[in-house]
Amino acid sequence: MKSITLLSPAKINLTLEILGKREVGYHEIRSIIQPVNLFDEINISIEQGEGIELDTKGLDAPTAQNNLAWKAADIFIKEAGIRAKIGIALTKKIPLGAGLGGGSSNAAAVLVGLNRIKKKFSQDELINLSSKIGADVAFFINCRTALVEGFGEKITLIRDSPHYYYLLLNPGFEVSTKKIYECWDELSHVAINHANIDEIISLFKSGAFPLRNDLETPATELYPSITNLKERLLSLGVENASMTGSGPTVFSIFKDEKSAKVLYNLLKDSSSFKVFLVKGISGWHRL
Repeated sequence: MKSITLLSPAKINLTLEILGKREVGYHEIRSIIQPVNLFDEINISIEQGEGIELDTKGLDAPTAQNNLAWKAADIFIKEAGIRAKIGIALTKKIPLGAGLGGGSSNAAAVLVGLNRIKKKFSQDELINLSSKIGADVAFFINCRTALVEGFGEKITLIRDSPHYYYLLLNPGFEVSTKKIYECWDELSHVAINHANIDEIISLFKSGAFPLRNDLETPATELYPSITNLKERLLSLGVENASMTGSGPTVFSIFKDEKSAKVLYNLLKDSSSFKVFLVKGISGWHRL
């Protein structure tokens, strides 16, 4: 038996623009994303036999075919043309349905881990495989700060991007991404101005934070408590606050750990939301 253990990171959407909806029903996006050091732990093993076994600990994650990690293993086996027994042991720490990409990251970890063992695909081929699983999975194959476009399959790495600190507030409930996009469709008669993305990237590199999330308006329509979390951060004097992904997690971004830690210490004992202090990272981390 061969095995590998990877730390499967969360992500932050620094920007998220919805550029439109294609006829096939998918939404075209453009997003600047940075992975952060809030990790699930995932052990992937492969041995003779057949079938996929998934064991989860920690948070109440989906099981078997309902889990993106299981789906990733299934697709890898079929596309690689191999017969094998895959074991996946997943310890969840990233909140589920939180806009932090935990499920997509787990799926990418399975693809990356299995490929490190079997050496079947190039990185570009893994990205193509990931499109069969979910929109954010392709980003996590590289696991570096990137501009993500299309349906999530077009990845352009952002070189020399600083790794910032983030204070995350999560209300402890899951949201329906599908419902939020449906709500965006209902509101999309409102004209949306699209950013000059090169200028936005330059601003982030220089330490300015033009945060944006087009899903925030529909998300707060459906889940008003997201607004309360954002206002909680702003009431403490932070210079910025935004929602990541389809929510409900909100965040503020900081240039240095000291400033972020002051607010973390103020909020960490809250009984109404979960608080995380994290930093941007680059690349996959192994135990």
